Amino acid sequence: MLTYLRILREDRDILVSFMAILVGLLTGFAVVLFTRMIEAVQTILLGSGDPIVLAGGMPWWQVLLLPVLGGGLVALLFPFIPKHIRMYGVGEVIETLHEQERHPLNPRAAFFKLGGASITIGSGGALGKEGPSVEMGAVIGDWVVKLFRIPPDMRDEVKVIMIGSGAAAAIAAVFNSPFGGVAFAMEVILSQMHLRISSPIFLASATGAIVSTTFIGPDVVHIPDYHFVSLWEVGTYLGLAVLVAGVATAFTGTLAGTRRAFDRMPVPEWLKPVLGGALVGGCLVYFPHVYGTGVEAIAHTLNEDFPWQILLVLMAVKLLATAVTLGSRGFGGLFGPALFMGALTGGAYGALVHRLLPTVTGSSGAYAVVGMGAVLGTVAHAPITATVIIFDFTHDYHMILPVAVVTLVSTFLSVKSRIRSIYQVRG
Repeated sequence: MLTYLRILREDRDILVSFMAILVGLLTGFAVVLFTRMIEAVQTILLGSGDPIVLAGGMPWWQVLLLPVLGGGLVALLFPFIPKHIRMYGVGEVIETLHEQERHPLNPRAAFFKLGGASITIGSGGALGKEGPSVEMGAVIGDWVVKLFRIPPDMRDEVKVIMIGSGAAAAIAAVFNSPFGGVAFAMEVILSQMHLRISSPIFLASATGAIVSTTFIGPDVVHIPDYHFVSLWEVGTYLGLAVLVAGVATAFTGTLAGTRRAFDRMPVPEWLKPVLGGALVGGCLVYFPHVYGTGVEAIAHTLNEDFPWQILLVLMAVKLLATAVTLGSRGFGGLFGPALFMGALTGGAYGALVHRLLPTVTGSSGAYAVVGMGAVLGTVAHAPITATVIIFDFTHDYHMILPVAVVTLVSTFLSVKSRIRSIYQVRG
């Protein structure tokens, strides 16, 4: 024990780096397991393949009942999860870091929320994987600190680094974005950046991404090669920034309003996810594009397969389905829906702009790429994270400038309008 303490104090950075790699490894495998659980639920209920095609070929009443069944199964997990943290993942991690004594992480709740999210998303709930993944990553980071028996005088600092490492590894594994994971941990979770913290967090993030890429695959969403066409597009992209600020306001406002509506429903708590499932199922009957994470619909949008009218309709349906899924006590994250909303917002706007100015503007797919980053960065108040994640998706420097500019401007407008981020909205 004395040798261990001496190593810890003399070679602290080496030990912390080793711990961070361990956190990244465990978190990466947790995300892989989570992804396989979602796929298993979807395969059992819907089948294996594109949910847009599968749901479109099923009888309407079966599609309607899928989220209802999922909601009923989720309700069975309620006794194992304290009510005050039932809907929150990333927000819970942030509160833990700021008020560790009042808001300790709950490993059992995080585990059951991961299972609940696999049921919610796999049965059609319109949420993403990142919220439960980040919470599980933070729990793993906290556990590793206890495993290594860090002395009290160093525990708080190391705990912050390990929780940040778990969060970074989770985002990196979900989106195959190691730099995006680091940016997320620094910008959203820790709200601070300096080398001593960033080095182990980068190691954890890279490890999580490697595990995910090895067992799941390299591509979350395949994005075609788009380019910034002309200087005239500066004006059209600034117009997109204004539109995105409005969409982000509608997104956060609808989430908060729907939560309040479900909170006030005079029905038992267990019935709320069932009722929410029925509403989501009704959406899926006509628009299976919003099933689960909606990755398939994003891919179709980026490949310019939908007319702008359909994109506008899907935006409204996705917003409703996401708000109802979350408000009715479904489990999942909001990064995925934000990317969906951004792709459709940018795609619809880009199609109209390109129709008006075909020679000086890019196609709708380019605007869909920019919209993804802009809506994500704006609703999370995390423009750096969003820009880096989109870069990791595209591996293309050509689109970085419009993504960065539009995301920064739309986030600035949102902050100046005092619109809270999705992690500050609790009804």
